[in-house]
Parts: sequence; structure tokens; C-alpha cells
Amino acid sequence: MSFIKHKKRLADLLKGMSIVEITAAIGIIGIISIMVVSIYFAHFRLFSNQSKTIDIANENRISLDAITNQIRESSGVASSCCSGSYTTSSTVLVLQLWPLDASGNPIDPGASNYDYIIVQRDILENTKLVRITIPSATSSRQAKTDILSTDVSNLQFAYLDSNEQPVADQTLASEVKVTLTNTSVQFGKTYAQTQETKAVIRNK
Repeated sequence: MSFIKHKKRLADLLKGMSIVEITAAIGIIGIISIMVVSIYFAHFRLFSNQSKTIDIANENRISLDAITNQIRESSGVASSCCSGSYTTSSTVLVLQLWPLDASGNPIDPGASNYDYIIVQRDILENTKLVRITIPSATSSRQAKTDILSTDVSNLQFAYLDSNEQPVADQTLASEVKVTLTNTSVQFGKTYAQTQETKAVIRNK
């Protein structure tokens, strides 16, 4: 019943309006609708841009923190490991660590019984930053590959002595400088975050 009343009221209202007036009213409503939608999408895009910038910065910082913590826990930089499968370079970091006993405590590795951590961009998907753990035969450390980041466009390592000067022999490095760039594209816009940090190797 209420619907019928409203319909009649609308019909009575329209009777008193010309076609020009109705057309003008529809046009005004259309313009207002377009403005509201435009404002909504502008705010949505602004929010998305800010959110993406924060996400990229956080991903970059978390990845750098993971790498620097690993460097600080290591006993040194290895020239290579695993029968030459991985070789330290400006884009690949090979760290050696003391193996762990069954209780998770470090044990003397002897001359060569080290665990290894490799940090590099994934060979098949180079936008991924991976950390590969390769334990020795006597270590309780778990063999695994962790993905630290998925939007990497650049990864660089520099090997320094205690005076922060580059060393020719990477195994003599007492400090490693890491430069990491994360890049992502959203709505046709490119977002990039580059940071660098230095980490001192334990006991060096």
C-alpha cells in the first residue's frame, strides 16, 4: 500500500514538470554521481599508493634485518661451499656457521665441518630473495630454503675489513655491506625502495 502511495506521489510530481526540467534534473543527478564516483576512486588510489609504499618499505627492511642477523651469527664468509655449487660474489653471499648438536648448541666444526647459509636471488625467479640452509652431516640444523622477499630488483654485497675498506679475499672480511632494492608495479605506477646496511661478522 505504501509503495502505491509513493508511486502516486511521484506521478503527481512528474505531472507538474516539463520534459526539459526532468532532463535537467537527470543531468544534475548524473553529474553529482560522476563527481562522487571520481572522488571515491581518487581516494581509493591515494590509499592504495600509500599502502603499497609502506608494504615495499616494510618488505625491504624485514629482508635486510634477516640478512644482517644471519651475518652476525656466522663465523665468517666462505669462498664457496657444497662442492662449488655456490660461490661468494657481489650477488651471492656464502656464510659458514658452527654446526649444532642435538640440543641446538654450537659445536666445534673442526677444520671443515661447517654449516652453510647462502643468500642470493633465486636462479629461476630472480625477483625472489632466498636463504638456503645447508647443514653438515653431524649438525642438527635443518636443511631448508626460505623466501625472504618476492619483489627484489637488485641485491649487492660488498666485503670490508675492520676499517671498512674493500678486501680482495672475501674470506678475510670482517664486515659485509648489503644493498637491497625492492620494486613493485601497481596501477601502472612503479614503487621502489633501496636501503643498505652493514653487519659485522661475529668474532672478526
